[in-house]
Amino acid sequence: MDLSKSQLNISHLKMICTIAQAETVKEAAESLFITQPALSNRIREAERRLKTKLFTRRGRKLIITTAGERLLHSAKKILEELARAEHDIARLSSGIELVLRLGLPHYASFRWLPDVMRQFNEHLPGIELEITANAAKQPLTALFHGEVEIAIVSSANQQLSLDNNLYGSEFLLEDELLACLSARHNKAEQRFLTAQDFVDETYITNSVVPEKDREYELFFQPENIMPRKVLQVGFNDAIVELVKANIGVTIMSKNLIEPHLATKTGRDAAGSKGEIQTVRLGKSGVKIYWHLVYVKQPHVDNPVKLLTKTLKR
Repeated sequence: MDLSKSQLNISHLKMICTIAQAETVKEAAESLFITQPALSNRIREAERRLKTKLFTRRGRKLIITTAGERLLHSAKKILEELARAEHDIARLSSGIELVLRLGLPHYASFRWLPDVMRQFNEHLPGIELEITANAAKQPLTALFHGEVEIAIVSSANQQLSLDNNLYGSEFLLEDELLACLSARHNKAEQRFLTAQDFVDETYITNSVVPEKDREYELFFQPENIMPRKVLQVGFNDAIVELVKANIGVTIMSKNLIEPHLATKTGRDAAGSKGEIQTVRLGKSGVKIYWHLVYVKQPHVDNPVKLLTKTLKR
């Protein structure tokens, strides 16, 4: 593909992204700090260069066409990458030698983060570790797409199957998925719960889309059972508060829920009386295994060694 033959510039890409988000032509023009006639001219110019319609007008609203949708998809990626490059360059010019992006799933614990940051500041001061929210749903996919250099993932297996020419991995620790219930829940004192025990429950989760090697695949699916009601909540702390209030139940890893549990003194990590009870899933429990996965590149080797050592400790 000959990049010199590209018909559009950054202003056209910003235009289509802005129009897609705006309610009216007026609002889009104001967001771009141009007049409505200038915006109309920019649209016509882009359509002339591409020889196709990008929008159709419906009253004061511009409706994007199929061709416009295709351009919008690429425009978002290009502008995001450009913003990221500008951000990185600004940091590199301020003394940072390298920015490494770390992707974690939304169900990960962050108790280790302060210690990791201290270790990097002490031993690798020229390297900045950035945790990106864009990889929260599928950190391994983000790694394969080049959006992050390092990913921390959980798996049902202690060994990961990867392309060893491109990626490396380090086993970090064994964990367990646990049912989390209010201490007032009538099943809170059971020794273990089966999938059938969830049938009449409101299940609170971060994602209604079944995720690989998590509770749906490892616990519910084998029994062909799902809770009667699934409530999606986007934040782990919010899920914990709803479980405490006995509004529903959830499943979390032991590492993630531990700070919210009562200690031997009867109080949780925040100092209040423990209000959550954990129960094993099935007689034998459901084990998961955490891994650090990374791209095999020379500049990643030392950060991976330090990160692995700190996380294992």
